[in-house]
Amino acid sequence: MEVQLIAVDRILLDQRNPRIAHATEPLAGTVSQEWITLALGYSAPDDEERGASTSYSSLKASIRANKGIINPIIVTKAYDGRYVVIEGNTRVAIYRELAEEGAPGNWAAINAIVREEAEEKGEHAIRLQSHLVGPRPWRPYAKAKYLHDLYINQKLSISEILDFCGGGGRRAEIEQYIDAFRDMHDTYIPLATASGSPPDFSLFSSFAELQSIKPALARAGYTLHDFAKWVHESKLSPQNTVRQLPRILANPEAKKQFLTHNAREALKILDQPSTSAVISNASLEQLATALSVKLRQLNWPEIQAMKEAKDGSARLALLTCFDELKDFTNFLGAQVDA
Repeated sequence: MEVQLIAVDRILLDQRNPRIAHATEPLAGTVSQEWITLALGYSAPDDEERGASTSYSSLKASIRANKGIINPIIVTKAYDGRYVVIEGNTRVAIYRELAEEGAPGNWAAINAIVREEAEEKGEHAIRLQSHLVGPRPWRPYAKAKYLHDLYINQKLSISEILDFCGGGGRRAEIEQYIDAFRDMHDTYIPLATASGSPPDFSLFSSFAELQSIKPALARAGYTLHDFAKWVHESKLSPQNTVRQLPRILANPEAKKQFLTHNAREALKILDQPSTSAVISNASLEQLATALSVKLRQLNWPEIQAMKEAKDGSARLALLTCFDELKDFTNFLGAQVDA
């Protein structure tokens, strides 16, 4: 496909853009290009030109400094001779802003790949390849909303969605996101709305974590609505404490602290010194070395058993350790990807 230079004033931003779908959904009919631009600014990428953790403002600064985009946008022809963006809405919005501000550079035209009469399934494939498996991921909630729409409303099978993503072993992740989106919208969204506060879509990660501990939640006698209430009341903050719910709910004193206060207070009960003096007095270097050696000594049946026991104590302890190590090593300047 050939890259073309297309006039920005002939390009329409797509109101179906999954990044802003949660904002456009409550609005009836067609929304203005100005409104879409505003929504993109608030729901903008952790993505596009520079990879993860790129905000709208820093993406704009990067494009301004480079006097253009690095990767061409993707568009399809509209019925009136204009073009609709399939991939790159935020970059088009930024071009328009830079033109209005009189920034140095040519913002009247943008590099684009034109998909001639792209079918809807072809558009899905482009979005998924760019933002699910590609270098510019959407935020988790936007990703889950899009996958849920493809599966429930567009009636695509998980296998078809996987094909759009290029195959691979992402089935479990896709199923987790679809289930987490459903749980969040069935329980938390109505609760937040009823309380008069706008839903916090960043809490989606709590519902993604929930998928692996549902059996433990049920065994403890609680429901998805109980979980949504805990999330709404900030009892599970930070969100990685969701993994600790099986341990918390299994310990009477920890459960009491959790229901009265929050997961942090409950974990203080569980994390009270109970190890031997040798471990308690060991240095971080000794503990890190010992853990590395222990992991290398695990045999395949042990690893497989741990993988299958979603709420097993060893698995949860390792995941908690990983979260703490990731935060700490990132602070030290050694970036660790989840």
